[in-house]
Amino acid sequence: MSIVHRVGSRLTVTWLAIATLALSATMWAAPAAAQIAIEHESKHPPQKERMVFSVDVAEDFALFNPTFVKPTDTQPERGSFFVTEGNIYPAGTIKGDGAAFDPNSAGSIGRWFCRGTHLVSASAIPAAAFWVDTAQLYLLPDDTRSIATDGLEGVGTIVRTVTGGTGAYRGYIGEQRQEFLGFNSTGGVNLRVTFVLKKVTH
Repeated sequence: MSIVHRVGSRLTVTWLAIATLALSATMWAAPAAAQIAIEHESKHPPQKERMVFSVDVAEDFALFNPTFVKPTDTQPERGSFFVTEGNIYPAGTIKGDGAAFDPNSAGSIGRWFCRGTHLVSASAIPAAAFWVDTAQLYLLPDDTRSIATDGLEGVGTIVRTVTGGTGAYRGYIGEQRQEFLGFNSTGGVNLRVTFVLKKVTH
């Protein structure tokens, strides 16, 4: 057998081995890719173009913390900053004005955070039409699934801006329709909030 023939045979065997490995890799890659696609789809289902849903919010007034404009102030005045928080419940949980409702009752589905600025003195609440200008964050139930809003708060129903969200709400904007229900057992506000969200398309 000549050297050329032996070399040629080795080359043929080598190329056959490479081709076999490539084919095997392709056969394994196809189902693997399909599995990854299925897992991605299950974790990230297609988003709806529009979502509308409501929740109840109960502020725990023990967590309300203002900063006074002047050292001599005895209450929050116009321009006073504050931060507060409470729990989120399924819509309809708070009955009537919720005067006896405990904002730390069982059944919470998330947490509500609010920071803002007083537009009127605390003593002018609830008579004034607008009380505060705030940014709100709804954790449903945590920061991986949240909605952020911005706008005014006051008596009656007020429409606010939904500025964005995370998780299932990422890529949505829209409106927050906030209805003031009354004050709960801690002195905090009770709210019924309806989100009208639309998916942003480019």
